[in-house]
Amino acid sequence: MAALTPLEHAPLPEAAPPAPPVPPAPPRPRRRGVLGALLALTGLAGTAGALTPLLRTSRETTATGAGATETYRGRHLAYGPDWATIDGRALHLMPRADGGFISSVDHFTSYPSTRAAARAAVDELGGARLSTPAYGA
Repeated sequence: MAALTPLEHAPLPEAAPPAPPVPPAPPRPRRRGVLGALLALTGLAGTAGALTPLLRTSRETTATGAGATETYRGRHLAYGPDWATIDGRALHLMPRADGGFISSVDHFTSYPSTRAAARAAVDELGGARLSTPAYGA
C-alpha cells in the first residue's frame, strides 16, 4: 500500500445501519389536565346529588286519561296531567324541574299539580275572567 499524501483520505470503514428510533414515552398527565378532570367529576357528582331528590319525587296525579272537571268558587275547572282551563279558557301552565307547575297568573309560586295551579289562579283572579293570549286563538 502506498503512503497517503495529505490531500488523500483514508477509506472509511463500512458504517453499521442506524438503530431504529426509540418511541417516546407516553406523555404524563399534566397538572392542568388532572385538575380539569377533577373539576368535571366534582360538577357531575354535585349535579347528580342535587337531582336525585327531584327525580325520586312523584307528581301528584289528580286524574287519569283525558282529565277531570270540578266547580270551584263558582268557576268551572277542567284539568289534566299537563293542562288546565278556567271557564273554558286555557290556563298557560309551565312544568318545573321539581315536578310542579307555575301558571301565567302567578309566576312566583310552584304548585304540586295542575288542579292546585288552577285553583290558585281562580283565587288570584277573583271575579275577573282569564284573558286569551294576544298571540293566538
